[in-house]
Amino acid sequence: MENVSASWKPFHESLLLIAAIVAGASVGLFTSFETSLMDYFIIAMLFMLFYTISLEGFFDGVKNKKYLFLALMSNFVVLPLIAFLLSSALVDRSNAIFVGLVIYLVAPCTDWYLGFTKLAHGDVEVNSALLPFNLLLQVVLLPVYLYLFTANTIDVPLDVFFDVLIYWAALPFVAAQFLRWLVSRWRADIFPRSHALAERFVFVTLLLLVFSIFNVHVESLIANTTGLPSVFGVILIFFITAFFLARFTARSFALSKKQEISLTMTMAARNAPLMLVISLVFFPQQPLIHLVLVVGMLLEFPHLITITQILKSGTRKSNPQEFVS
Repeated sequence: MENVSASWKPFHESLLLIAAIVAGASVGLFTSFETSLMDYFIIAMLFMLFYTISLEGFFDGVKNKKYLFLALMSNFVVLPLIAFLLSSALVDRSNAIFVGLVIYLVAPCTDWYLGFTKLAHGDVEVNSALLPFNLLLQVVLLPVYLYLFTANTIDVPLDVFFDVLIYWAALPFVAAQFLRWLVSRWRADIFPRSHALAERFVFVTLLLLVFSIFNVHVESLIANTTGLPSVFGVILIFFITAFFLARFTARSFALSKKQEISLTMTMAARNAPLMLVISLVFFPQQPLIHLVLVVGMLLEFPHLITITQILKSGTRKSNPQEFVS
C-alpha cells in the first residue's frame, strides 16, 4: 500500500504558501526588506531545483516517439493556444495579469509532475524522458509566446531573454548537474540523502521567495487585486480543459492506460517556480505578474491531488488485480 500521507503533502505545501503570503504582506505593511534578497533566493531555488532533475532515464524513455510527440504538441502548441484564448476572453490583454497568465499557463512542469505520475500509477519512464524537452523548450519558447500573444500591448524586454537563458538557466543547470554527477560518482552513499535534501530546500527557498515578493510589493498588490476573480476563472477552466483534452488525445491515439495517466499529468502540471523566477527577472516591477504565478501554485496543488484520485479510481476499476495489497 502506498503512503497515504504523500498524497496529502501538497495540501500542507499550499497552507505553507498561504502562510508565507500572509507573513510577507503583514511584515511589508511596516517594513520592507532589500529587493536584492529575492536574487539570492532565486539563485538558491534554481540550483536546488536543477539538482533534483535526473537525466539518467532519458535515453530509455525517448524511444517512445509517439508519446513524446503527442505530449510536446499538447504542451507547446495546443495548450498555449488554449491559454491565449481563455486569457483573452476573460482578461484585458493590456493588463499585467494577462501576461502573468500567459507565463504561467504555457510552461509545463519539470519536477513534481513525476511524483504525481507515480502516485496515479502512470508511466514514470516516459514522463522522465519528457522532462529535458519540457525544460529546454519552455525557456526558449517563452519570449516567442510573449511576443505573439502580447504584441503591441505590453513592453516585453526580449533583450533580457539572453541574460535569463545564460545566467539564470544554463549556468545554474550546468553547475547543479555537475555537482549531482560528482556526488553520485564519488559519494554514492550520500547521494539519495543529498537529493532528498535538495527537494526540501526547493520548497523552502520558494517560501522565502514568495515571502519576499509580498513583503516588497504588498501595497501595490493590495491596490490591484480586483482582477483576481478573472485569474481564478481562467486557471480553473484551463485545468478542466487540459484534463479532458488529455484523455481525449490519449484515447484517440490508442495510448496505454499508464501513458494516458502520464499525458494527463504533464498537461495538468505547470512550472510555476521556474516561471516565477523568470518573471522576476523579465518584469521586476510588475508584482501583479508574480501574484498570478503564486495564485496558480495555490490552485494547482489541490487540482493535481484531485485528478490523481480520479485517475487512480479509474485504474482500480479497470485493473482491480493490480491493487490487491
